[in-house]
Amino acid sequence: MTSASSLTQRLVICATLIIGLVLAMMPMSVGVAVWRPDWPLLILIYWIIALPHRISIGIAFLLGVAVDILLGSTFGIHAGAYALVAYTAARHYQRVRNFSLLHQALLVMVLVLVERSLVYIIEYYLHNAPLMYRYFWPALSSALVWPWLFLILRKIRRRFQMV
Repeated sequence: MTSASSLTQRLVICATLIIGLVLAMMPMSVGVAVWRPDWPLLILIYWIIALPHRISIGIAFLLGVAVDILLGSTFGIHAGAYALVAYTAARHYQRVRNFSLLHQALLVMVLVLVERSLVYIIEYYLHNAPLMYRYFWPALSSALVWPWLFLILRKIRRRFQMV
């Protein structure tokens, strides 16, 4: 693999993560916004499962910092939660690769629930945030979009011959 192709592959990964951040910021009506999947986390999970030697927990932490900045949340909350989810995905990536898309979607739902729960618990202790049942709906919508996102990102990975 030449350095140019390696640079191209890094740019592709960065571009997909930036697209995830843009999708997380895209304006939506209030009724639909509560169902918004956690796009940056979904894309991060895909790359960790597909290329665990290229995406590290440090990248997950930096992505979480970017999410904190873009969403205006308490600095470091998403960063820590993303790092924990990334560690879990990286630790079990070989098993997850062998799961069917349905089982992967269920696992993604659990990982997003873990991330949302960690963020809520910290927000609760810092700011006494009230718990609303709508807060966890993105876990369900993330599981629903996972098969399509997985197939799109896999096609991109194969197009750029990323191994």
